[in-house]
Amino acid sequence: MGESIDCLRCSRDMQFLKEYRFESKDNNRGLLGALFDVEEHLTFNVYVCPNCGHSEFFHTGVRKGLDDWID
Repeated sequence: MGESIDCLRCSRDMQFLKEYRFESKDNNRGLLGALFDVEEHLTFNVYVCPNCGHSEFFHTGVRKGLDDWID
């Protein structure tokens, strides 16, 4: 992770907590997506401030299809 992110509330350094993924409910997945039920997962890095407890989610990308099976 290596990057320093300052808290928007108290300006202290935030700490990386975890990667968070959730499923996108896109209805326009196309024919193959509908046939094989290929899901899109939006990924975020979650940071939290140890001083005030403020948390931030930073979008890191979209993972599709079999990427989740390979990890």
